[in-house]
Amino acid sequence: MTTVMTAVRPATAGSVADLVRACSPESLSRRFTLGGPIEPDAVLSRYQRFLLVDTALVAEVSGVPAGLLNAVPEDDRRVELGLLVADRWQRRGIGRGLVRLAAEQWRGWKLHATVQEGNVAAEGLLRACGFRFVPGYRGENEYELTVTEETLDDGTAGARPDGLQRCAVAAYAGLERHWHARGGSACRSAAGVASALLPGR
Repeated sequence: MTTVMTAVRPATAGSVADLVRACSPESLSRRFTLGGPIEPDAVLSRYQRFLLVDTALVAEVSGVPAGLLNAVPEDDRRVELGLLVADRWQRRGIGRGLVRLAAEQWRGWKLHATVQEGNVAAEGLLRACGFRFVPGYRGENEYELTVTEETLDDGTAGARPDGLQRCAVAAYAGLERHWHARGGSACRSAAGVASALLPGR
């Protein structure tokens, strides 16, 4: 069953906290590629600032945070993606919609995501969005997608005019102040967090 996102907004500390608290310890463990379950408050204590750096968007369903997309651009036109979807909204199109937004925004760039080995749902999502497997470290699987006009045109990753694109326009309009004029790369936060510190799922 597909869910229609009613809004996509720049993430705030409050919306990220609400989303993390709506996730099970198992989901959080997969997102942060940890060896075992982790409680939401522990995630917020350790990782909240990483979940707000660079491009951080929260998808909402009727005002409730349902998913989080983090996109951290690197100098070689590569964008590190991190994705977290609350348990209640998993397998309902939220993750795919957020990946489509990233593809639309980062045309001509290579999208990269790291997934904990055995996270079948995340791997299936990335493959369905056109990502290909690339060798990674033991215990983690890595996926990449170079976004081209052809990629967007064939519907693999492009946002379609089904309400999702309207949400994207509104979300990115709110983020314009964070973008450099040259090349459209996102500004680093004051924390200057390296993308390698932002786990992907």
